[in-house]
Amino acid sequence: MNVVEETAGLASRVTRRLRMRGWTVSTAESCTGGLLASLITDISGASEWFKQGWVVYSNGSKMRELGVEKTAFDEGEAGAVSHEVAVQMARGARYQSDSDVAISITGIAGPGGATVDKEVGRVHVAVVTEDYFLVRRMDYGDNDRLDNKRSFTAFALRLALEALDRVEENEEREFKASNGQSEGAEIDTSGLDPSDEEWEGSMSWQGTKKTVAEEISEVDLASLTDWDD
Repeated sequence: MNVVEETAGLASRVTRRLRMRGWTVSTAESCTGGLLASLITDISGASEWFKQGWVVYSNGSKMRELGVEKTAFDEGEAGAVSHEVAVQMARGARYQSDSDVAISITGIAGPGGATVDKEVGRVHVAVVTEDYFLVRRMDYGDNDRLDNKRSFTAFALRLALEALDRVEENEEREFKASNGQSEGAEIDTSGLDPSDEEWEGSMSWQGTKKTVAEEISEVDLASLTDWDD
């Protein structure tokens, strides 16, 4: 099975799982340029489960459209291609669209864009659902740009399936505290190590937390001009 067939099959599996629960999904993509949203909407009946998709290529658009915080781009080992930005993209996509699940992708598809610490082929994917988030990094190496975009998308779909599995396994034990709330979730990543391959955790619920739209209105876009390559 080639990568195109694999990603189509994975998209079908994800949408099947969503339909079983009556859930919807939204997407936030940088380096894949909408490929994930395209694969999901290639399936007939997608209007039942697909809410909305964003292609946010620049740092400024990530902040303006999804409420990614300015500090996420310049703290420690973060930057546009990082766990921190990926999870904030997914959080923003979920609450802006009011979907049940959000999937985000940020990475370096190549051939340019590599840094000393981040080579071509690196991708960070985040999945947010209920009060749960799962973020993982993968390195695919210096492949063709389109091959990397396809690999990144397949990775995102596999991680979405894994996140749905974990949610189902832990619903009774870990998610009672959410009480069905759909706004005001904050992801506290201050105690997590940016160099870890994976982050997993629960969002805290704060009734007085500003909405994403309110947060976005206060974003400072000055001097943020970096783009994913």
